[in-house]
Amino acid sequence: MTLAVPGDIPSLARRVREILAAFGEDPGDEDSLRARVDEAAAAFPDDVASPPAIAARLLGRSLKETRFELRERVLELESLYDLGLSIGGQLDLDRLADEILLRSISLTNSRSGSLHLFDGERSILSRSFGGSLLSADDAIRIDLDPEGLINNRARDVPTSGVRVSDCEKCIVVPIQSETRRLGMLAVADKETRDGTIRDFFPADARLLAFFASQAAAAIETARLHREALEKERMERELELAATIQREILPREIPSFPGLTIAAENRSTRQVGGDYFDFFPLPGERFAFVVADVSGKGVPAALLVSTLASAIHLQIEDARTPAELVQRVHRHLCRFSRARKFATLFLGIFHSGSGDLQYVSAGHDPALVARAGGELEWLPATGRPVGIFWDSTWTEARTNLAAGDRLCVYTDGITEAQNPMQEEFGAGRLAAYFSRVAGMPVKEAASRLFGEVLLFAGEAAQYDDQTLLLLAREDAETL
Repeated sequence: MTLAVPGDIPSLARRVREILAAFGEDPGDEDSLRARVDEAAAAFPDDVASPPAIAARLLGRSLKETRFELRERVLELESLYDLGLSIGGQLDLDRLADEILLRSISLTNSRSGSLHLFDGERSILSRSFGGSLLSADDAIRIDLDPEGLINNRARDVPTSGVRVSDCEKCIVVPIQSETRRLGMLAVADKETRDGTIRDFFPADARLLAFFASQAAAAIETARLHREALEKERMERELELAATIQREILPREIPSFPGLTIAAENRSTRQVGGDYFDFFPLPGERFAFVVADVSGKGVPAALLVSTLASAIHLQIEDARTPAELVQRVHRHLCRFSRARKFATLFLGIFHSGSGDLQYVSAGHDPALVARAGGELEWLPATGRPVGIFWDSTWTEARTNLAAGDRLCVYTDGITEAQNPMQEEFGAGRLAAYFSRVAGMPVKEAASRLFGEVLLFAGEAAQYDDQTLLLLAREDAETL
Protein backbone atom coordinates (compact mmCIF):
# COMPACT_ATOMS: atom_id res chain seq x y z
CA MET A 1 0.00 0.00 0.00
CA THR A 2 1.36 3.40 -0.94
CA LEU A 3 0.64 4.81 2.55
CA ALA A 4 2.86 2.20 4.20
CA VAL A 5 5.71 4.68 4.09
CA PRO A 6 5.09 7.26 6.83
CA GLY A 7 6.95 9.93 4.92
CA ASP A 8 4.30 9.84 2.21
CA ILE A 9 1.48 11.00 4.52
CA PRO A 10 2.32 14.72 4.69
CA SER A 11 2.60 15.03 0.90
CA LEU A 12 -0.60 13.01 0.37
CA ALA A 13 -2.49 15.12 2.90
CA ARG A 14 -1.15 18.24 1.25
CA ARG A 15 -2.47 17.15 -2.18
CA VAL A 16 -5.86 16.18 -0.67
CA ARG A 17 -6.04 19.59 1.04
CA GLU A 18 -5.49 21.32 -2.28
CA ILE A 19 -8.22 19.30 -3.98
CA LEU A 20 -10.71 19.89 -1.17
CA ALA A 21 -9.97 23.60 -1.18
CA ALA A 22 -10.52 23.71 -4.95
CA PHE A 23 -14.04 22.36 -4.38
CA GLY A 24 -14.73 24.92 -1.66
CA GLU A 25 -14.52 22.41 1.19
CA ASP A 26 -12.89 23.40 4.47
CA PRO A 27 -10.16 20.77 5.07
CA GLY A 28 -9.83 21.57 8.77
CA ASP A 29 -6.61 21.62 10.78
CA GLU A 30 -3.57 19.54 9.76
CA ASP A 31 -3.83 16.84 12.42
CA SER A 32 -7.53 16.30 11.76
CA LEU A 33 -6.97 16.15 8.00
CA ARG A 34 -4.16 13.60 8.33
CA ALA A 35 -6.39 11.37 10.45
CA ARG A 36 -9.23 11.60 7.92
CA VAL A 37 -6.86 10.94 5.01
CA ASP A 38 -5.36 7.94 6.81
CA GLU A 39 -8.82 6.55 7.53
CA ALA A 40 -10.04 7.08 3.96
CA ALA A 41 -6.87 5.62 2.38
CA ALA A 42 -7.24 2.43 4.40
CA ALA A 43 -10.46 1.68 2.52
CA PHE A 44 -8.67 1.59 -0.88
CA PRO A 45 -6.43 -1.10 -2.42
CA ASP A 46 -2.75 -0.20 -2.44
CA ASP A 47 -2.69 0.82 -6.08
CA VAL A 48 -5.83 3.01 -5.95
CA ALA A 49 -5.23 5.23 -2.90
CA SER A 50 -4.50 8.36 -4.92
CA PRO A 51 -5.10 11.92 -3.70
CA PRO A 52 -8.11 12.45 -6.04
CA ALA A 53 -9.71 9.18 -4.89
CA ILE A 54 -9.22 10.02 -1.22
CA ALA A 55 -10.48 13.59 -1.74
CA ALA A 56 -13.55 12.23 -3.57
CA ARG A 57 -14.27 9.90 -0.66
CA LEU A 58 -13.96 12.73 1.85
CA LEU A 59 -16.17 14.97 -0.28
CA GLY A 60 -18.76 12.22 -0.56
CA ARG A 61 -18.78 11.72 3.20
CA SER A 62 -19.08 15.47 3.76
CA LEU A 63 -21.95 15.65 1.28
CA LYS A 64 -23.72 12.80 3.04
CA GLU A 65 -23.33 14.54 6.41
CA THR A 66 -24.57 17.81 4.90
CA ARG A 67 -27.60 16.07 3.44
CA PHE A 68 -28.32 14.45 6.79
CA GLU A 69 -28.06 17.80 8.58
CA LEU A 70 -30.25 19.41 5.92
CA ARG A 71 -32.90 16.73 6.31
CA GLU A 72 -32.71 17.19 10.06
CA ARG A 73 -33.17 20.96 9.73
CA VAL A 74 -36.09 20.44 7.33
CA LEU A 75 -37.72 18.06 9.82
CA GLU A 76 -37.15 20.60 12.59
CA LEU A 77 -38.74 23.37 10.50
CA GLU A 78 -41.68 21.14 9.63
CA SER A 79 -42.09 20.28 13.29
CA LEU A 80 -41.95 23.95 14.27
CA TYR A 81 -44.49 24.78 11.57
CA ASP A 82 -46.85 22.04 12.78
CA LEU A 83 -46.35 23.12 16.38
CA GLY A 84 -47.04 26.72 15.43
CA LEU A 85 -50.31 25.69 13.80
CA SER A 86 -51.31 23.55 16.77
CA ILE A 87 -50.82 26.32 19.35
CA GLY A 88 -51.69 29.29 17.16
CA GLY A 89 -55.39 28.47 17.11
CA GLN A 90 -55.69 27.96 20.86
CA LEU A 91 -57.25 31.01 22.54
CA ASP A 92 -57.72 29.56 26.02
CA LEU A 93 -54.59 30.58 27.94
CA ASP A 94 -54.70 27.65 30.38
CA ARG A 95 -55.02 25.06 27.62
CA LEU A 96 -52.42 26.88 25.56
CA ALA A 97 -49.93 26.67 28.45
CA ASP A 98 -50.48 22.91 28.71
CA GLU A 99 -50.02 22.52 24.95
CA ILE A 100 -46.81 24.58 24.88
CA LEU A 101 -45.27 22.64 27.74
CA LEU A 102 -46.06 19.18 26.38
CA ARG A 103 -44.97 20.12 22.85
CA SER A 104 -41.65 21.51 24.09
CA ILE A 105 -40.93 18.30 26.02
CA SER A 106 -41.76 16.19 22.95
CA LEU A 107 -39.71 18.43 20.65
CA THR A 108 -36.55 17.99 22.73
CA ASN A 109 -37.13 14.37 23.85
CA SER A 110 -37.02 15.56 27.45
CA ARG A 111 -38.29 13.82 30.55
CA SER A 112 -39.70 16.88 32.30
CA GLY A 113 -40.45 20.55 31.86
CA SER A 114 -41.82 23.69 33.50
CA LEU A 115 -43.58 26.72 32.08
CA HIS A 116 -44.13 30.02 33.89
CA LEU A 117 -45.98 33.04 32.49
CA PHE A 118 -45.52 36.54 33.92
CA ASP A 119 -47.23 39.89 34.00
CA GLY A 120 -44.35 42.19 34.83
CA GLU A 121 -42.94 40.89 38.12
CA ARG A 122 -46.06 38.90 38.93
CA SER A 123 -46.56 35.23 38.08
CA ILE A 124 -49.93 34.60 36.45
CA LEU A 125 -49.67 30.94 35.44
CA SER A 126 -47.40 27.94 36.11
CA ARG A 127 -47.34 24.47 34.62
CA SER A 128 -45.04 21.49 35.22
CA PHE A 129 -44.69 17.97 33.85
CA GLY A 130 -42.51 15.27 35.33
CA GLY A 131 -41.56 17.43 38.32
CA SER A 132 -41.31 21.13 39.04
CA LEU A 133 -37.92 22.33 37.79
CA LEU A 134 -38.27 25.92 38.98
CA SER A 135 -40.57 27.83 41.29
CA ALA A 136 -42.44 30.84 39.94
CA ASP A 137 -40.26 33.20 42.01
CA ASP A 138 -37.05 31.63 40.69
CA ALA A 139 -38.38 31.74 37.13
CA ILE A 140 -38.97 35.49 37.44
CA ARG A 141 -35.49 36.04 38.94
CA ILE A 142 -33.52 34.06 36.37
CA ASP A 143 -31.62 36.20 33.87
CA LEU A 144 -31.57 34.76 30.34
CA ASP A 145 -30.24 35.72 26.94
CA PRO A 146 -32.76 35.49 24.07
CA GLU A 147 -31.13 32.25 22.80
CA GLY A 148 -31.51 30.61 26.23
CA LEU A 149 -29.09 28.70 28.41
CA ILE A 150 -27.81 25.10 28.42
CA ASN A 151 -26.66 23.53 31.67
CA ASN A 152 -25.44 19.94 31.31
CA ARG A 153 -24.32 19.93 34.96
CA ALA A 154 -27.60 21.10 36.48
CA ARG A 155 -27.39 18.66 39.38
CA ASP A 156 -24.22 20.33 40.67
CA VAL A 157 -24.09 23.80 39.08
CA PRO A 158 -26.78 26.53 39.40
CA THR A 159 -28.40 27.73 36.18
CA SER A 160 -27.83 31.47 35.94
CA GLY A 161 -27.70 31.62 39.72
CA VAL A 162 -30.85 29.53 40.23
CA ARG A 163 -30.91 25.88 41.26
CA VAL A 164 -32.94 23.75 38.83
CA SER A 165 -34.22 20.79 40.83
CA ASP A 166 -34.78 17.11 40.05
CA CYS A 167 -32.72 16.95 36.87
CA GLU A 168 -29.21 16.31 35.53
CA LYS A 169 -29.22 18.49 32.41
CA CYS A 170 -31.50 21.30 31.31
CA ILE A 171 -32.25 24.05 28.83
CA VAL A 172 -33.96 27.27 29.95
CA VAL A 173 -35.24 29.76 27.36
CA PRO A 174 -37.22 33.00 27.73
CA ILE A 175 -40.64 33.53 26.20
CA GLN A 176 -40.76 37.14 25.13
CA SER A 177 -42.44 39.48 22.68
CA GLU A 178 -40.77 42.45 21.04
CA THR A 179 -41.54 44.69 23.99
CA ARG A 180 -41.65 42.55 27.13
CA ARG A 181 -40.85 39.27 28.77
CA LEU A 182 -43.86 36.98 28.90
CA GLY A 183 -42.48 33.93 30.65
CA MET A 184 -39.90 31.18 30.89
CA LEU A 185 -39.72 27.64 29.50
CA ALA A 186 -37.44 24.92 30.89
CA VAL A 187 -36.94 21.30 29.76
CA ALA A 188 -34.70 18.72 31.38
CA ASP A 189 -32.96 15.37 30.80
CA LYS A 190 -32.88 14.54 27.11
CA GLU A 191 -33.51 10.81 26.70
CA THR A 192 -32.01 8.41 24.19
CA ARG A 193 -33.76 5.29 22.94
CA ASP A 194 -32.07 3.14 25.55
CA GLY A 195 -33.25 5.43 28.35
CA THR A 196 -29.94 7.14 29.11
CA ILE A 197 -29.54 10.89 29.54
CA ARG A 198 -27.46 12.72 26.97
CA ASP A 199 -26.14 16.26 26.77
CA PHE A 200 -28.14 19.09 25.28
CA PHE A 201 -26.44 20.83 22.35
CA PRO A 202 -26.74 24.34 20.88
CA ALA A 203 -29.04 22.95 18.18
CA ASP A 204 -31.46 21.84 20.92
CA ALA A 205 -31.43 25.27 22.52
CA ARG A 206 -31.88 26.95 19.14
CA LEU A 207 -34.85 24.72 18.34
CA LEU A 208 -36.48 25.37 21.71
CA ALA A 209 -35.86 29.12 21.38
CA PHE A 210 -37.57 29.14 17.96
CA PHE A 211 -40.53 27.32 19.47
CA ALA A 212 -40.61 29.79 22.39
CA SER A 213 -40.87 32.63 19.84
CA GLN A 214 -43.91 30.96 18.30
CA ALA A 215 -45.32 30.37 21.76
CA ALA A 216 -44.88 34.06 22.61
CA ALA A 217 -47.06 35.09 19.66
CA ALA A 218 -49.73 32.56 20.62
CA ILE A 219 -49.64 33.67 24.27
CA GLU A 220 -50.05 37.32 23.32
CA THR A 221 -53.01 36.41 21.12
CA ALA A 222 -54.59 34.33 23.90
CA ARG A 223 -54.04 37.11 26.45
CA LEU A 224 -55.61 39.70 24.17
CA HIS A 225 -58.53 37.34 23.63
CA ARG A 226 -58.92 36.86 27.40
CA GLU A 227 -58.77 40.62 27.97
CA ALA A 228 -61.38 41.17 25.27
CA LEU A 229 -63.69 38.59 26.87
CA GLU A 230 -63.16 40.13 30.30
CA LYS A 231 -63.88 43.60 28.94
CA GLU A 232 -67.02 42.33 27.24
CA ARG A 233 -68.13 40.62 30.46
CA MET A 234 -67.55 43.79 32.46
CA GLU A 235 -69.44 45.87 29.92
CA ARG A 236 -72.39 43.48 30.11
CA GLU A 237 -72.24 43.61 33.90
CA LEU A 238 -72.12 47.40 33.94
CA GLU A 239 -74.98 47.58 31.48
CA LEU A 240 -77.05 45.24 33.65
CA ALA A 241 -76.15 47.20 36.78
CA ALA A 242 -77.12 50.45 35.10
CA THR A 243 -80.45 48.91 34.06
CA ILE A 244 -81.13 47.77 37.62
CA GLN A 245 -80.23 51.19 38.95
CA ARG A 246 -82.44 53.00 36.43
CA GLU A 247 -85.40 50.78 37.33
CA ILE A 248 -85.00 51.43 41.06
CA LEU A 249 -84.59 55.22 40.97
CA PRO A 250 -87.78 57.31 40.84
CA ARG A 251 -88.85 58.19 37.31
CA GLU A 252 -90.30 61.54 38.40
CA ILE A 253 -90.01 63.86 41.36
CA PRO A 254 -93.24 63.95 43.41
CA SER A 255 -94.84 67.19 44.58
CA PHE A 256 -95.51 67.79 48.25
CA PRO A 257 -97.09 70.79 49.97
CA GLY A 258 -94.52 73.05 51.58
CA LEU A 259 -91.51 71.73 49.66
CA THR A 260 -89.75 72.28 46.38
CA ILE A 261 -87.73 69.18 45.50
CA ALA A 262 -84.88 68.52 43.09
CA ALA A 263 -82.99 65.26 42.80
CA GLU A 264 -80.52 63.94 40.26
CA ASN A 265 -78.10 61.03 39.81
CA ARG A 266 -75.08 61.11 37.51
CA SER A 267 -73.53 57.72 36.80
CA THR A 268 -69.84 57.37 36.10
CA ARG A 269 -68.26 54.76 33.83
CA GLN A 270 -68.16 52.45 36.87
CA VAL A 271 -71.78 51.94 37.89
CA GLY A 272 -72.05 52.24 41.63
CA GLY A 273 -74.75 51.83 44.21
CA ASP A 274 -76.28 55.28 44.71
CA TYR A 275 -79.97 55.36 45.50
CA PHE A 276 -82.61 57.95 46.37
CA ASP A 277 -86.37 57.74 46.78
CA PHE A 278 -89.46 59.53 48.12
CA PHE A 279 -92.39 58.29 50.23
CA PRO A 280 -95.52 60.43 50.88
CA LEU A 281 -96.88 59.37 54.28
CA PRO A 282 -100.13 59.95 56.14
CA GLY A 283 -100.46 62.97 58.42
CA GLU A 284 -98.85 65.52 56.07
CA ARG A 285 -95.52 63.77 56.32
CA PHE A 286 -93.00 63.26 53.55
CA ALA A 287 -90.15 60.71 53.80
CA PHE A 288 -87.05 60.61 51.65
CA VAL A 289 -83.83 58.61 51.56
CA VAL A 290 -80.39 58.94 49.97
CA ALA A 291 -78.11 55.89 50.16
CA ASP A 292 -74.71 54.81 48.92
CA VAL A 293 -73.93 51.09 48.75
CA SER A 294 -70.31 49.90 48.89
CA GLY A 295 -68.81 48.39 45.76
CA LYS A 296 -69.50 48.67 42.06
CA GLY A 297 -71.31 46.87 39.29
CA VAL A 298 -74.00 44.21 39.60
CA PRO A 299 -73.31 43.25 43.27
CA ALA A 300 -73.79 46.87 44.35
CA ALA A 301 -76.87 47.30 42.17
CA LEU A 302 -78.41 44.13 43.61
CA LEU A 303 -77.79 45.36 47.16
CA VAL A 304 -79.47 48.66 46.23
CA SER A 305 -82.45 46.61 45.05
CA THR A 306 -82.52 44.75 48.38
CA LEU A 307 -82.23 48.02 50.30
CA ALA A 308 -85.01 49.69 48.29
CA SER A 309 -87.31 46.69 48.76
CA ALA A 310 -86.70 46.66 52.52
CA ILE A 311 -87.52 50.36 52.85
CA HIS A 312 -90.69 50.04 50.78
CA LEU A 313 -91.84 47.04 52.83
CA GLN A 314 -91.07 48.53 56.25
CA ILE A 315 -91.73 52.26 56.00
CA GLU A 316 -95.45 52.19 56.75
CA ASP A 317 -95.05 49.97 59.82
CA ALA A 318 -92.07 51.72 61.40
CA ARG A 319 -93.02 54.35 63.96
CA THR A 320 -89.81 56.41 63.75
CA PRO A 321 -86.90 56.86 61.33
CA ALA A 322 -84.59 55.07 63.80
CA GLU A 323 -86.92 52.05 63.94
CA LEU A 324 -87.13 51.97 60.14
CA VAL A 325 -83.33 52.03 59.80
CA GLN A 326 -83.06 49.27 62.41
CA ARG A 327 -85.48 47.07 60.44
CA VAL A 328 -83.69 47.74 57.15
CA HIS A 329 -80.34 46.94 58.77
CA ARG A 330 -81.52 43.58 60.08
CA HIS A 331 -83.08 42.72 56.74
CA LEU A 332 -79.73 43.37 55.02
CA CYS A 333 -77.83 41.34 57.61
CA ARG A 334 -80.18 38.39 57.11
CA PHE A 335 -80.54 38.35 53.36
CA SER A 336 -77.50 40.05 51.84
CA ARG A 337 -74.74 37.52 51.22
CA ALA A 338 -72.47 39.99 49.46
CA ARG A 339 -70.86 41.14 52.73
CA LYS A 340 -71.48 44.72 51.69
CA PHE A 341 -72.86 47.71 53.55
CA ALA A 342 -74.59 50.98 52.84
CA THR A 343 -74.61 54.49 54.21
CA LEU A 344 -77.92 56.29 54.14
CA PHE A 345 -79.70 59.47 55.20
CA LEU A 346 -83.38 58.92 55.99
CA GLY A 347 -85.57 61.94 56.77
CA ILE A 348 -89.25 62.52 57.53
CA PHE A 349 -90.49 66.09 56.97
CA HIS A 350 -93.65 67.41 58.69
CA SER A 351 -95.20 70.02 56.44
CA GLY A 352 -97.21 71.77 59.15
CA SER A 353 -94.39 72.45 61.58
CA GLY A 354 -91.39 72.23 59.27
CA ASP A 355 -89.80 69.68 61.61
CA LEU A 356 -87.37 67.21 60.10
CA GLN A 357 -86.73 63.89 61.87
CA TYR A 358 -83.71 62.09 60.48
CA VAL A 359 -81.21 59.28 60.90
CA SER A 360 -77.82 59.41 59.21
CA ALA A 361 -76.32 55.91 59.08
CA GLY A 362 -72.65 56.64 58.47
CA HIS A 363 -73.59 59.00 55.64
CA ASP A 364 -71.73 62.15 54.65
CA PRO A 365 -73.05 65.12 56.70
CA ALA A 366 -76.09 66.71 55.10
CA LEU A 367 -76.04 70.50 54.71
CA VAL A 368 -78.77 72.93 55.74
CA ALA A 369 -78.45 76.35 54.09
CA ARG A 370 -80.54 78.73 56.17
CA ALA A 371 -82.46 81.58 54.59
CA GLY A 372 -80.36 84.05 56.55
CA GLY A 373 -77.09 82.69 55.09
CA GLU A 374 -76.00 80.39 57.94
CA LEU A 375 -74.82 76.87 57.13
CA GLU A 376 -75.51 73.89 59.38
CA TRP A 377 -74.07 70.38 58.99
CA LEU A 378 -76.08 67.32 60.07
CA PRO A 379 -73.53 64.68 61.15
CA ALA A 380 -74.00 60.90 61.20
CA THR A 381 -76.10 59.47 64.02
CA GLY A 382 -74.86 55.88 63.77
CA ARG A 383 -72.95 53.30 61.77
CA PRO A 384 -73.62 52.24 58.18
CA VAL A 385 -76.29 49.55 57.82
CA GLY A 386 -75.49 45.93 57.02
CA ILE A 387 -72.26 45.57 59.03
CA PHE A 388 -72.75 44.79 62.73
CA TRP A 389 -75.93 43.06 63.87
CA ASP A 390 -76.12 44.94 67.20
CA SER A 391 -75.79 48.42 65.67
CA THR A 392 -78.21 51.11 66.88
CA TRP A 393 -79.06 54.58 65.59
CA THR A 394 -79.99 57.82 67.26
CA GLU A 395 -82.77 59.93 65.80
CA ALA A 396 -82.05 63.65 65.42
CA ARG A 397 -84.26 66.64 64.64
CA THR A 398 -83.98 70.03 63.01
CA ASN A 399 -86.45 72.53 61.63
CA LEU A 400 -86.69 73.87 58.11
CA ALA A 401 -88.05 77.40 58.12
CA ALA A 402 -89.29 79.20 55.02
CA GLY A 403 -86.38 79.67 52.62
CA ASP A 404 -84.21 77.02 54.25
CA ARG A 405 -82.69 74.35 52.05
CA LEU A 406 -81.50 70.85 52.81
CA CYS A 407 -78.78 69.27 50.65
CA VAL A 408 -78.24 65.49 50.93
CA TYR A 409 -75.59 64.01 48.66
CA THR A 410 -73.32 61.00 48.15
CA ASP A 411 -69.54 61.09 48.43
CA GLY A 412 -69.15 60.92 44.65
CA ILE A 413 -69.63 64.70 44.74
CA THR A 414 -67.31 65.69 47.57
CA GLU A 415 -64.67 63.08 46.64
CA ALA A 416 -64.57 64.00 42.96
CA GLN A 417 -60.91 64.62 42.07
CA ASN A 418 -59.22 66.94 39.62
CA PRO A 419 -56.06 66.02 37.65
CA MET A 420 -53.94 67.10 40.66
CA GLN A 421 -55.86 64.56 42.81
CA GLU A 422 -57.47 67.31 44.87
CA GLU A 423 -60.99 66.56 46.08
CA PHE A 424 -63.97 68.85 45.51
CA GLY A 425 -64.61 68.60 49.25
CA ALA A 426 -67.29 69.75 51.66
CA GLY A 427 -65.82 73.27 51.74
CA ARG A 428 -66.45 73.87 48.04
CA LEU A 429 -69.92 72.38 48.41
CA ALA A 430 -70.77 74.79 51.23
CA ALA A 431 -69.33 77.74 49.31
CA TYR A 432 -71.41 76.82 46.29
CA PHE A 433 -74.69 76.81 48.22
CA SER A 434 -73.80 80.12 49.81
CA ARG A 435 -73.48 81.60 46.32
CA VAL A 436 -76.77 80.20 44.98
CA ALA A 437 -78.96 80.98 47.98
CA GLY A 438 -81.69 82.63 45.90
CA MET A 439 -81.50 80.32 42.89
CA PRO A 440 -84.40 77.91 42.19
CA VAL A 441 -83.57 74.48 43.59
CA LYS A 442 -83.75 72.64 40.27
CA GLU A 443 -81.33 75.07 38.69
CA ALA A 444 -79.07 75.01 41.75
CA ALA A 445 -78.95 71.21 41.68
CA SER A 446 -78.18 71.06 37.97
CA ARG A 447 -75.49 73.72 38.19
CA LEU A 448 -73.75 71.90 41.04
CA PHE A 449 -73.02 68.99 38.74
CA GLY A 450 -71.56 71.46 36.28
CA GLU A 451 -69.34 72.87 39.02
CA VAL A 452 -68.08 69.40 39.92
CA LEU A 453 -67.49 68.56 36.25
CA LEU A 454 -65.56 71.79 35.72
CA PHE A 455 -63.46 71.10 38.81
CA ALA A 456 -62.65 67.52 37.76
CA GLY A 457 -61.58 68.50 34.24
CA GLU A 458 -60.17 65.54 32.34
CA ALA A 459 -59.71 63.37 35.45
CA ALA A 460 -61.72 60.15 35.34
CA GLN A 461 -64.33 59.70 38.09
CA TYR A 462 -65.15 56.30 39.54
CA ASP A 463 -68.10 56.92 41.84
CA ASP A 464 -71.69 57.89 41.11
CA GLN A 465 -72.86 61.34 42.12
CA THR A 466 -76.28 61.83 43.66
CA LEU A 467 -77.86 65.01 45.01
CA LEU A 468 -81.22 65.61 46.69
CA LEU A 469 -82.16 69.21 47.39
CA LEU A 470 -85.24 70.21 49.43
CA ALA A 471 -86.37 73.80 49.93
CA ARG A 472 -89.16 74.90 52.26
CA GLU A 473 -90.96 77.79 50.70
CA ASP A 474 -93.75 80.17 51.68
CA ALA A 475 -97.12 79.39 50.20
CA GLU A 476 -96.85 82.44 47.89
CA THR A 477 -93.55 81.19 46.52
CA LEU A 478 -94.71 77.65 45.73
